[in-house]
Amino acid sequence: MSSSKNENLWVDHLMRRAGFGTTLVEQAYYRNLGFDGTLNELLHFENVKDDALEKIVYDQNFDFTDISDLRRWWIYRMMFTKRPLLEKTVLFWHGHFATSNAGKVNNPYQMYLQNNTFRKNGLGNFGELLLNVSKDPAMIVWLDNQQNTKNKPNENYAREVMELFTMGIGNYTEKDVKEAARAFTGWMAPNGFYFNRKQHDTQDKTFLGQTGNFGGEDIIKILVARPETANFISRKLICFYCLDNPDQKYIERIAEVFSNSKQDLRATLEAIFKSPEFRSDKAYHAKIKSPAEYVIGTLKSLQVDKLDGDLPAVMARMGQNLFEPPNVKGWDGGMSWIATDTLMERFNFAARIATQKFDAKEGYINPVVLANQFDAKNAQDMVDHFLDRLVDKDVPANARKQLLAYVAAAAPPTGTQSSNVTAKLDAKALEGKMRGLLHLIMTLPTYQLS
Repeated sequence: MSSSKNENLWVDHLMRRAGFGTTLVEQAYYRNLGFDGTLNELLHFENVKDDALEKIVYDQNFDFTDISDLRRWWIYRMMFTKRPLLEKTVLFWHGHFATSNAGKVNNPYQMYLQNNTFRKNGLGNFGELLLNVSKDPAMIVWLDNQQNTKNKPNENYAREVMELFTMGIGNYTEKDVKEAARAFTGWMAPNGFYFNRKQHDTQDKTFLGQTGNFGGEDIIKILVARPETANFISRKLICFYCLDNPDQKYIERIAEVFSNSKQDLRATLEAIFKSPEFRSDKAYHAKIKSPAEYVIGTLKSLQVDKLDGDLPAVMARMGQNLFEPPNVKGWDGGMSWIATDTLMERFNFAARIATQKFDAKEGYINPVVLANQFDAKNAQDMVDHFLDRLVDKDVPANARKQLLAYVAAAAPPTGTQSSNVTAKLDAKALEGKMRGLLHLIMTLPTYQLS
């Protein structure tokens, strides 16, 4: 499972998985910290000031009652935060506790509050997170606990809290669902969480072999302590941050950390990132980027800090509509991100970013700025620089050869050099060739992988 890759490549790998990639300045900063130093800073995000992000967000004057503004607000956070693991974890929990504004909730401000619940509790204790989500107004509306009363229990939340949020299907009975539903009666959210005592079933319930006058908090405590929950949550975290198909022994090792730390999510993630599996060839460039990772990572890699207002729609066309997961299971991830239509959207976005030109280039790709990041003496320098920047030079030799041939066509014959590959680049052709090269690299299979 060991790998010969150097420390810098593993730092970059960590920043793609624990964040959304890096700008060139960020890359240099984290590489200087090294893998362990970077991981320590990511995990202990509270020690990192994020004032610049808050000012950027404040200056945008977002309207949190407008779902379009809410999506843009979150994209700004993902793009400019100095606490990337925290924001990446919010994205994980949004997919895990998949709540959609469309259809039922229809309240962007409640979705905003839920998003901040993930931000506040997402790297803390899982039991506290689950309790807060269970009392979250958007979740209560989404899974119909508003209609859960003692005379007519609604089983939706009781079922999903076991099937999707904790133990997984096959680890409970229909009787457990009914008993848990009785425990959650009276949990409502007319304007924020409200416990309606008159609608709560105060009789004894028997749940997962335990009997008592249980309320919703008791059901949550029982679920959080179950070994099935430790395995289920550990597997989902591994699949999101490390490998799509982890073996059972790996899951069990991480589940042991989850349980022994009393469901501490920070300790669990630390164990995943420090595991030999995370720094293995099997995990390297092995996960397909989600649309959020693809879009934000592209902007960061190419020093683009102008966030167009339609980026949420771009992500939606790629298959990830923020605040509207496709169903209660969330996004499947993996190969589901790649289909004929969604892959074309990725290529279209690559073309758009690479070729976008305006009278004022501030905020968009500026070939002069990009060229100044390396010594662009010839086509070979340019190709190798951007292959390193965008795909860690992880491309077949033939692909690199074709890219060299493409860029070398811009170099004029001098009569003193045997190959245009090493000929000095013509300044007039530099911009067009650089933009074309970037587009070609972004359509490579490796670029779709994190």
